[in-house]
Amino acid sequence: MNRVVLLCIVAVMLRVGAIVISPGHFWAYTVYYDMAKVVAAGGGYCLSPGAMCAYFPPVYPTVLAACILTGHPMIAIMTAGALAGAGTVWLTFLIGRRLFGDTTGLVASAYATVYPYFVWHDAVLQETATLTLVVAAAIYLLIWSRATMSRWLWLGAGAMLGLTVLTKANLLLFVPFALAWTWLFGWRRVMWVTLGVALTLGPWVVRTWRITGSPILYSNGGQALWASNHAQTFDYFPRKSIDDASEAEYASLTAEDHREINALNDANGIEEAQWYWNKGMEFIRANPGLTLKRAIYKVWIAFSPVFSPNKPGAFQFVYFLSYFPLLILALAGAWVTRQRWRELGCIYMLILCFALGCAVLWGHTSHRMYVEPYLMILAAYFVSRRGYRNSE
Repeated sequence: MNRVVLLCIVAVMLRVGAIVISPGHFWAYTVYYDMAKVVAAGGGYCLSPGAMCAYFPPVYPTVLAACILTGHPMIAIMTAGALAGAGTVWLTFLIGRRLFGDTTGLVASAYATVYPYFVWHDAVLQETATLTLVVAAAIYLLIWSRATMSRWLWLGAGAMLGLTVLTKANLLLFVPFALAWTWLFGWRRVMWVTLGVALTLGPWVVRTWRITGSPILYSNGGQALWASNHAQTFDYFPRKSIDDASEAEYASLTAEDHREINALNDANGIEEAQWYWNKGMEFIRANPGLTLKRAIYKVWIAFSPVFSPNKPGAFQFVYFLSYFPLLILALAGAWVTRQRWRELGCIYMLILCFALGCAVLWGHTSHRMYVEPYLMILAAYFVSRRGYRNSE
């Protein structure tokens, strides 16, 4: 255990060091910061007071608001991200140990400590480090709940599962899959886990319903579907950010489209999101074959050893060298553990749901961060298993 504590300390130092050495990449996604400033000022979870009040779920804006209130936001955000990264290291060890033993847990957590993209990205202004930590906590509790009769732990597993959705709304897709996996181990477990999810998500849904008139988790889904299912999407993505495609796509709207959007009287963007959703579905229905081909390609992009959006040669080289062997070893680990599919099912479900989300929408390299600890665990098991056999 002392070795894991040391790994966590090293993880914090590496992540803080990455920002100190190269602070230019810290301000990765400032829209979260804009909402956090409103939250910190008492204006609610809105992009501006009274407007766009369901644009993001609340977990990461709350973290940022707390950091802003320290009076030293950059230092606080950097520290919070580094600590989240260290928490992921710790949970990677716990999950690996519970599934495969101490050696696997230690090897996987050691790799999570030094994994270049985690080191580079955890302490920046983006929700990915927080999301990776919350998802890891949910996976750990779900796996633990399989082997315990504690109703409090079942309830806690559900609450943490709900918290993943309140960190990143697309994790909602994972919830029914996780509940189906829990059902394998008894209906009482799934009822308590479901209650935990409901108790966590319910207040936020009621809040958005009261404020916006719609019982939704967040209001950005329509724009996301349209931006990723558009004639011009692949003129930019995956070589550039999907945001670059969105700007060009918006410029391609007709005068009639602009009149329809301008006629909407919706401070929280609910009707506008529905308008974009309908546009995205129109493209999908009109181009089913192309949409299917693109969906397959999007999944490849999400798991590809080619960085998206494209990065310079040295960055790409380090990424390939650190990720591609991990992917191959994880696939090997999944193969040799295939008979334990019931026990590992929630991990496979998580990876499947990530792939499905990318197929429908999109996935840049950073979006895959929350599934990478499980690739590390599977890879570590394969390596440690082979090493154990060779030592006999």
